[in-house]
Amino acid sequence: MRALTLLFLCILTCCLPQLARAELMIGGYPPGASSEHPIRQFSATAQGTTAAVRQIGGPTTTLNGPANASYEPVENLIYVSDYWGQAIKVFPAFASGDPAPLRVLNPPLLGQPRASVPMAALDELIVIASNCCIYTFPLHASGTSVNRIRSINWGGGSSSTQLNNPSSLIWLPGTDEVAVVDYDFNAPYAAKVVFHARTSDGSPAPTRVLKSIHTENAAAIAHDPGQHKLYLLTYTTPDNFVFEAQVRVFADTASGTDAPLYIIAGPATQLGYDNPQYPTGIGIDQPLQRLMVAIGANGDPDNNRVVSFALGASGDATPVQVLTGASLSPGTIGAPFAVPVDILFKNGFEN
Repeated sequence: MRALTLLFLCILTCCLPQLARAELMIGGYPPGASSEHPIRQFSATAQGTTAAVRQIGGPTTTLNGPANASYEPVENLIYVSDYWGQAIKVFPAFASGDPAPLRVLNPPLLGQPRASVPMAALDELIVIASNCCIYTFPLHASGTSVNRIRSINWGGGSSSTQLNNPSSLIWLPGTDEVAVVDYDFNAPYAAKVVFHARTSDGSPAPTRVLKSIHTENAAAIAHDPGQHKLYLLTYTTPDNFVFEAQVRVFADTASGTDAPLYIIAGPATQLGYDNPQYPTGIGIDQPLQRLMVAIGANGDPDNNRVVSFALGASGDATPVQVLTGASLSPGTIGAPFAVPVDILFKNGFEN
């Protein structure tokens, strides 16, 4: 009987691939006096103001600033950086409703966490902590008394680490480096991508720095290890009212003043926006081979937007998905990420 059930489910998922998939997830920052913000997931075929297919949110979740999150596929968990909650909160990847976190990592030195990268094979969690530093914790750690495994420190204006106020984080498994988007301490506060060896500790010099006119106004970064490419989200300001976002695609060995391989930009991309909107994050959906870009609206949920492209897109590419409005967030959206939920899990057949 079990074999027949599994066969039926295989046929169902093969024949209904679009109904079976729901990929993009996104959190953010709550509006005004609100102290709660959910993480919401959307169907791969959703467009416009279509409602989410599920959300993780409510008082039991204690989520109030989940602007960054990462899916860990080995254990099927989501590691949520709760900025205002000053904690990393871990949930089942397929949770829905108002569940309590499985674990909460909240030592005082964590401060307000930004992006994190869970690595099951190494049993480590790398986090942008206290808006300044890169800390590594045991992956399964929980509580307020957890010690760091390693730290790459801030160090002030003369820091050898070149860390100032990092806002986006990736791990490059091929070179075993971590990289953040950051900017210089002094005018003109040039934006850059700073790379460090994952195993660095203390105040090491970067392994390399990518900084030039091509990284100007960098907002976030994503990495595709399969194609060995970096996707750097930037923006330009033709005037004080209209802004234009671009995705500059580099080889993942890029350094110094290296130019991008190509750029995704133009009117068809729908990446233009008005002040005070701004790019809030970028992510890659590997199962669907999509690139996801978030444009936040500074507390105006009606003007939030996520624009997704085929991962191989270039130039003035037409998006494959554009999600808009308050269905994305009651406040300001954070960085998009992907969880490959399918109909088996939604129907309770995961075992």
